[in-house]
Amino acid sequence: MSGFDNRKSFKTFWHRHGHQVIGLVVLAVVIIIGVIGYRETHPKAPSYNEILGIDDMHLSYKVDTKGFDGEMFIYSVYFKKDVTQSDTDELDRRISKLTEDYTEDNYYGYITLLEPDGKKAEIMLDLGNADDDRMIKEILEALDGMKGIKKVIINEEAEY
Repeated sequence: MSGFDNRKSFKTFWHRHGHQVIGLVVLAVVIIIGVIGYRETHPKAPSYNEILGIDDMHLSYKVDTKGFDGEMFIYSVYFKKDVTQSDTDELDRRISKLTEDYTEDNYYGYITLLEPDGKKAEIMLDLGNADDDRMIKEILEALDGMKGIKKVIINEEAEY
């Protein structure tokens, strides 16, 4: 019985399968180049939070934007517990403070506080005929620091 020779075994393998190994290496290189090229030519689309500049804000709660619905923005404000009358009063006070500088020349949109439901209160902002869109972020800033807010979802039920 003859002994096993590793060199002969590798040589035999290479003669039989060398072209397949080279083909797999070339295929792997082509796939890697394709993935890198695709990522460079197709950058990740910005999120709604990035588009609105919300990611740059340092708020005491989490904000998520689900989509856009024309000029209408519904802020679903989620609390850690059920919304109380004092929470509603505080929200109303903070929202009312935003509209104090409204004049005939300064109109930033129609803002109203909707009826709370359980742990969620909703604020509606309609930017129709508004001078600019600064109120989108100013509502979030007005809510910053309010106790009990867990998160805010903008346009929770938007389709786009």
